[in-house]
Formats: sequence, structure tokens, C-alpha cells
Amino acid sequence: MASPVLDIVSTVMIYPVLVTTATVTAATLLLYLSRPVLVVQAYMRLAVLLSGMKIQYVKLGNQTLCYGERGRRRSDKSSILLLHGFSADKFMWVPLVKNLPDYHVIALDLPGHGDSSTPSEDEDISFIGQVSTVHQFVEAVGLNKEPFHIVGMSMGGSIAGLYTAKYQDHIERVTMICPAMKTPKDSEVSIKIREIMESGDDETILKDCPFIPKNPEEMKHMLSFAQFYKPNFFFTNQILQGAVEMRKPYHKFFFRLFKSLASWEYAGILENTAHKINVPSQLIWGEEDQVIDVSGATVLQEKLPNCQSVDIISRCGHAINLDRPGSKTKAILKFRGELKTKQS
Repeated sequence: MASPVLDIVSTVMIYPVLVTTATVTAATLLLYLSRPVLVVQAYMRLAVLLSGMKIQYVKLGNQTLCYGERGRRRSDKSSILLLHGFSADKFMWVPLVKNLPDYHVIALDLPGHGDSSTPSEDEDISFIGQVSTVHQFVEAVGLNKEPFHIVGMSMGGSIAGLYTAKYQDHIERVTMICPAMKTPKDSEVSIKIREIMESGDDETILKDCPFIPKNPEEMKHMLSFAQFYKPNFFFTNQILQGAVEMRKPYHKFFFRLFKSLASWEYAGILENTAHKINVPSQLIWGEEDQVIDVSGATVLQEKLPNCQSVDIISRCGHAINLDRPGSKTKAILKFRGELKTKQS
């Protein structure tokens, strides 16, 4: 029979734990209901840290760029620089970085994204301007001491290709994942973008731009056309509202950037520059991409002088990092000649 004294001691010891647990649970629920943006931000930051990335900053003139870094430079494996897509940040690379524990990886927040500072109105935020900024970053952190592997997705894919064409000596190889470009076959999203850009009206462009959601329904719509596997069962309205609120301070910059990148001037810039990319090149595309049609892969494959790998991933949309992160990782490692198989 248990001693009454032991029962009292056990109760006294357990009580603070119960109180702490209840307090944390209540606080989390309160934030979830009243300030969902804080929950989303905390989750994203925690995911970055749990992937093994250390969050760091570098000052470039008037700009401050944030980046996540995992590992150290190795003599036997080239470093990897990751460039995200429009309105994303280093968080989108978490699934890939988690699967690359033995590599030196840097995931950069491009200007105006994530925790990097927002460029002023007079700074060049076009593809050319962003290539220049990436170059300044590469030099600032000493990444160009040895040739490195540059990987970019969507907007970042085009930047990666254009950077490689201009700074060939710095690059060991390049991976472009569904890079932003004009494709032979239009996607529904690209048709929508062309229509709103042709309006020439800023209010119409901002209101109808599918990449700048202003409420949970528009956020849900963006996720639905970006992914093959529809996420509706997972994201509650509170989480979607949190995501909308998190992006809201960036709307003005996203609008400027969207107008710049969606202009006709830059529609064919990657295709027209591809012939200058002489290093080993890789293309990765989601077969069901509704944002940038997979037909672009054929165009670039024919233009790239040293295209060594074209990986079309089935059951996958534009957001490859969400739909098929494992397949993307395997494709990149295979391209590097470093894919470990059960037989090896």
C-alpha cells in the first residue's frame, strides 16, 4: 500500500509539470486563434533550425542578406548554393537540406524575402540585378574560393542559370528546377499572368496576381495550383490566415518584383542565354507543373551545350519541394554522381 507521504510528494512534484504543460498549451491555442502568424513564423524558424541550418547574416552596402548554412566546405564534395522561388525563402529548402547531412549547403534569402532586407525603390530587382546581388553575396562569404554547385527553383532557377552564364569560373555545375521562362505550351497560370500584365493597370495586377494572396481563400488557391497533391485537408483557415499575414508586409515589394520579372523583356532571357552555360547542367521539372509548363525542359535541353541530366518527376507539380522532395534529392545526388544505393 502506497505511503500517504509518498503520494503527497508525487503530487507536489507532478503539479508544476501539469501547470507548465497546461500553460504552454493554453498559450499556444491563444496564439493559434488570435495571432496565427506567430505560430506560422515560429514553425518555419524551428524547421530551419531542426534541418541543421545555422541562421547567419552578411552586410552588402545598404543591404543585409540572411542565409541558412549547414556543414563546412569539403575538399571531396563541392558546396551547394540554394536559390528559392518568388515570395519564398530558405524555409522551402528544409526537406532537401535535411537529406544532405554530409554537405556544405547555403540557402540564401534573396533580397526582399525571408529575413533579408528589402531593396529600395531605385535598386535593380530584375533578373540581372539579382544575379549581381548573388555575386556580391558569393564573394562576401567566400563561396567562390572553390567552384560550387548552384541550385535554383522557379525564379531562383533562372537566376542560377543566368549567374552560371556570367560567372562560369565560379560554378562546378548548375541545377535548374522548373526555372521561370516562357514555355512553348502555356500553363493556365502563365495565361492568367499574361492577361493581367496586358491590362497595364497596377490595381488590376495587384488584385488578380495569383502569387500575392490577400486572404485564406486566395492562399488556398495558390497552394492548390502549385502542388499536385492538394493540401486542403491539412491547412486550416487559421494557418492560412497566418501565412497571409506573414506575407502582407512584403506585398509592396512582391508587386514590384512580379511586375519586373513578368515583363515581356525577361520572358525569353534564360532561353536566349542558355547557350552560354557550358558547365554540367541539370533540369528538374514536375510533370504536372501548372505554373511553368514542363515543355520548357525540351527547349532548354536543346540550348544547353552540356546538359547532362533531365529529370521529369511524375505525380509532381511546381512545388517539387512539397510534392516529391525525396525524388528531387535523389535526382540532384545522381547528377553529382553521389547517390548511394542499396547495392553500393
